[in-house]
Amino acid sequence: MPSSPEQKPELSVALDEAAAWLARLQSSQVKPGDYQSFEQWRTASPEHDQAYAQVTQLWQSPVLDAALSRYAAIVPRPRSYRRHWLAAACVLFICGWGIHTLGLIDRWQADYVTATGEQRTVSLADGSTVTLNTDSAIQVNNSEGHRGVRLLRGEAFFNVTPDKAKPFIVNAEANTVRVVGTQFAVSTGDRTQVAVASGIVLCANGRGDQTQLTAGQQTLMDDRQASLALAIYDSQAFAWTKGRMAFKNRSLGEVIAELDRYQPGRIVIANSKITQTRVSGNYKLQDIPAVVNSLANIVGAKVTMLSPYLTVLR
Repeated sequence: MPSSPEQKPELSVALDEAAAWLARLQSSQVKPGDYQSFEQWRTASPEHDQAYAQVTQLWQSPVLDAALSRYAAIVPRPRSYRRHWLAAACVLFICGWGIHTLGLIDRWQADYVTATGEQRTVSLADGSTVTLNTDSAIQVNNSEGHRGVRLLRGEAFFNVTPDKAKPFIVNAEANTVRVVGTQFAVSTGDRTQVAVASGIVLCANGRGDQTQLTAGQQTLMDDRQASLALAIYDSQAFAWTKGRMAFKNRSLGEVIAELDRYQPGRIVIANSKITQTRVSGNYKLQDIPAVVNSLANIVGAKVTMLSPYLTVLR
């Protein structure tokens, strides 16, 4: 990643090293001693800590994950260690910085945004309200014929004021959600998910496939298909709007991935035996470390917090 005129050379070098550490700690060949070595490196200078904070912010992007999966399998030999890991660092930052830039574009386009771990409710001109979940962004799209928003990233819960003359439309990727007045949630990702709390919602994907939902139903949409109306459990689908996370009989890996959305850094499961263990619970989102410790107790795992940005379960 090119250095800006204001960026210190020390930080630029630290970014390369931080990217290498991130890939190294995610490698299947990581050893217990690597975590101690990483912590010694991180605490050696403020530049190291700042650099690692920056690379962990890029961690959840799909392109960055793809780069990691390719390079994490490299087992560096002593003579080629620096060359291999610097190559990995370059790829990570080229891919990650592109995604990070796209995130900035989303925020520039957005009328309302939330940071990691933040939730916010905003009122629209028509009296409708939108509650944004962690790391989310929306752009308000109103015209004479309709009202609505574009969900640029993340997840949002809509409480729409009825107006039959002007339908409320939510655009998410190539998918659309059309309502007159209702309460529902929309989330983006590999697929767009829509869950309805009350009223009737008409969903359509990019191909025009339509699914009508009523209260207590949800659907998943992408460019290829839209699922049929599926039953949902209100306590789970909308728990985040009350500052909670509810789940029933889900794998620990899925739950940890969801928790990761609400804090900077990374929670890693280093014991593959517990990843698929089924868990249930209803927790407050205000204290993610407490939730992780509780889940660890349930599955018999040990929690090691190596830094504010890296927690390991094993």
